[in-house]
Amino acid sequence: METRNGGLSVLMLPWLAHGHIFAFLELTKKLTLKNFYIYFCSAPINLNSIKNKLSDKYHHSIQLVELHLPSLPELPPHHDTTNGLRTHLIAPLKPPLKNLPPPSPLFSKP
Repeated sequence: METRNGGLSVLMLPWLAHGHIFAFLELTKKLTLKNFYIYFCSAPINLNSIKNKLSDKYHHSIQLVELHLPSLPELPPHHDTTNGLRTHLIAPLKPPLKNLPPPSPLFSKP
C-alpha cells in the first residue's frame, strides 16, 4: 500500500463476475469517503460496464485499471468475464488468473 494525497491507496481485484464487480464497486465508493485512493482492476469489458456508475465525484479517487487475460481456445473471443458465459465455460477462466505473469507494473504510480 502507498499513500496518495494523505490517504492510502488500495488495489481492488474482484472475481470476473458481474455480481462481484458491482459489490466491489460499492465498497470502493465507500472507501473513497474514508480518503482511500482506489485502483479498480478488471477485464476491459467489466470496466466499460461500470464506467457509467462512477459519477464525476469519484474521478480523482478511483482509477480503472485494465486486466488483460490471455486468450484461451476453450473460450469464445473476448469472454474474460462470466457475463453471458455458459456455466460449463466458467471453469476455464480460473487457470489464466492463477497463472498471470507478475505485472511490470500492473498500475503506474501517479
